[in-house]
Amino acid sequence: MHVQGNPVPRFARPPFAAAVVAMFASVVGIANAMEFDERVKAPQSKDAAELRTRAQSFSEHASQVRTAGAAAVIRDRTLSAARFDVEWELQRSIDLGKGIGDLSGQGIIDRGDGTYGVDLAAHPQWDDPAEQLAGLLPSLSQSGLAAELSRRGMTAGDLTKLREYLAAHDVKAATGAVALPIAVSFSRVVKKYDRLKRPVPDSLVFNYIYQRERATTEARRAWAQGLVDSLGAGGVRVLESYFDEMKSTAVWAPSDTRSGIADLLANLRLPDFEQKAAVEAKGVTP
Repeated sequence: MHVQGNPVPRFARPPFAAAVVAMFASVVGIANAMEFDERVKAPQSKDAAELRTRAQSFSEHASQVRTAGAAAVIRDRTLSAARFDVEWELQRSIDLGKGIGDLSGQGIIDRGDGTYGVDLAAHPQWDDPAEQLAGLLPSLSQSGLAAELSRRGMTAGDLTKLREYLAAHDVKAATGAVALPIAVSFSRVVKKYDRLKRPVPDSLVFNYIYQRERATTEARRAWAQGLVDSLGAGGVRVLESYFDEMKSTAVWAPSDTRSGIADLLANLRLPDFEQKAAVEAKGVTP
């Protein structure tokens, strides 16, 4: 599980034991959303050397983009996908007990207890400003946030734009709009395996989780891009200075996947899963 201070872990977002709750996130406009695709496989490095190469490639790319500021990072969809994939591979290697090798050159340090950490202030290429904006802004006290951003120099006009964007764009609805169709379609795949009396492979479950989480990560990135585009450069600089003070240490730790997979499949097998998901999606807070 990857944690950053106390924000939501990336690979285990949400943790396996709570995976079904994410399927019930608030959702709108899902008619044309992407469904689970059995042909799409979750990435996995074959060894530590390959993982190091991929981590180095991502780190160099992210460092270059970062020089242009947080808005450039948020707008770079390719970079966001690359970050998700390399962090996914890092987490899976840890969960499988595979060595990840020496990634200290990329800022990832073996903490000596089975976990790995990176100082985000020293290595901001591993930071994700889109996740910060989407994960924290909607939950903060709007009056307190406005006062703090105003103190830092945000104009009244930009504060109004920020307030209006948060009121008009529900990040939970944005992520739910992509998560729910993937979950519903995967539940049908699970039930197909059951009818054939075949066990559902763990690899297939991970492919599902990978597809769902990659899609919701992109939805949060798009939400954050809409926000920074509405604010403009001055407002974004103030937000960036505010969140820069929150940088801490990101940590990757082993996840309990076995019990989580069992719980996930049990929920997907409910005979009324689709109806329950459609109803609960409108009111459950993950």
